[in-house]
Amino acid sequence: MVRSYGQYCALAKSLDVVGDRWSLLIVRELLAGPQRYGDLLAALAPIATDMLASRLRDLEADGVLTRRELARPATGRVYELTERGRALEDVVSAYIRWGRPLIETRQPDDAVRPQWVGRGVRAYARPDRPGVDIVLRLVMPEGAWTGRIGEQGIEDLDDDAAADITLTGRAETLMAATHPDRVAALQESGELTVDGDPAALAALSRVFDPAPAATAGTAPPRR
Repeated sequence: MVRSYGQYCALAKSLDVVGDRWSLLIVRELLAGPQRYGDLLAALAPIATDMLASRLRDLEADGVLTRRELARPATGRVYELTERGRALEDVVSAYIRWGRPLIETRQPDDAVRPQWVGRGVRAYARPDRPGVDIVLRLVMPEGAWTGRIGEQGIEDLDDDAAADITLTGRAETLMAATHPDRVAALQESGELTVDGDPAALAALSRVFDPAPAATAGTAPPRR
């Protein structure tokens, strides 16, 4: 059944399309590229398979994503974002920036994937990065993310790419390290290990804004 806020407002109309639970998380996964159904199901666990199928149908009907058969000799079908769906990257990044104070700590049962940490790097990076061209690897217990950070953009790389600098720690530590003025304290505490070219570390410090004067804190109490 199609649900609508029934309001003549671009925000309401947008939420009619991507406001349902899991919809934007599906978009987050597909921003990395085409995905098979099983890959999406695994990445979005604990989503139920019928919920995923329903959301994919709705997003396809609304022109956010499309399905296509893989060219031979590969077999199977993948889901990928349309041009309109890819335009949601700015929306996803805005949510990630808004939610930055909410990941200051991590709950014991919070799932994490390296790709999500890499998505955070994309969202938190300053838009102006003159002279920056480094390959960064983030290593955490759940795996690693590697990306090239340049003046004009950030691209995912294979994990065997040579890194200029490697940061190793828990996911929440790596996210805290996107505040350049916290890196030294995280190293001193032993929570963060930094390996690589000192010049690359200096360049990395120009990628992100420092932590705000007022600590991010936690979410306000729910009423």
